Amino acid sequence: MTQEGIPMNHKKSTIRLCALSLSAVMLLGLFGCNKQEEPSKAEKEAQQTENTTDTPDNTEKQEETPLPDVTQPLSEEEYLTVCQQYYDELMMASNEASRKLDEAMSASAKTEAEKKAQQNKIDVAMGLISNMRPMYERFAELQAPESYAEAHELVKTGATASSEVLRLTVEIAEAAKKEDGAAEALVLQAEMEEYTSDAQNFSKGLEMVLGDVVGTGTETESTQP
Repeated sequence: MTQEGIPMNHKKSTIRLCALSLSAVMLLGLFGCNKQEEPSKAEKEAQQTENTTDTPDNTEKQEETPLPDVTQPLSEEEYLTVCQQYYDELMMASNEASRKLDEAMSASAKTEAEKKAQQNKIDVAMGLISNMRPMYERFAELQAPESYAEAHELVKTGATASSEVLRLTVEIAEAAKKEDGAAEALVLQAEMEEYTSDAQNFSKGLEMVLGDVVGTGTETESTQP
């Protein structure tokens, strides 16, 4: 069956991939706030060699960095420590989710077997993305010191919006599985766009706390010393 000369199954597949591609753009744009560069293979090998030369005592000390009680108001030093660790963990998770999503979007889907394999890759990526929601939400739950009140308000609104972007990304992927899910996916895409502006506040606020290790996607000068 065709519509305007385009095979219907091909058209549905194209719409499905377009919806997912749009959500991927939103997702990768949201996660593109990490200015830390991925180490090269040589650097990784050198780091592994260096790690093997550490004494057991030193290794244990490096691994044991307990966080303060995050259910209580935090001092400046505690807030910085928690934000840095939360950010590092979030970036590791987002890099992995982005990599898996990119693998899924670039996978060939010409045959039925390839389509099934691609869907499996998408499902894996969506699982990782869904698991990231609480990683954003825990930022909003922190009780920041007064000196970081303005920055934390940005982090809080940005984290909440970012969590919604992740939720909608997963829902778009689920809608795209349905035979008649294209319209639903596009509605969800429009809803996602309502959160993208606030989502950018996350990196802006976090940059005020952690400095220029956090990128905001815009050329702004940091006010941090």
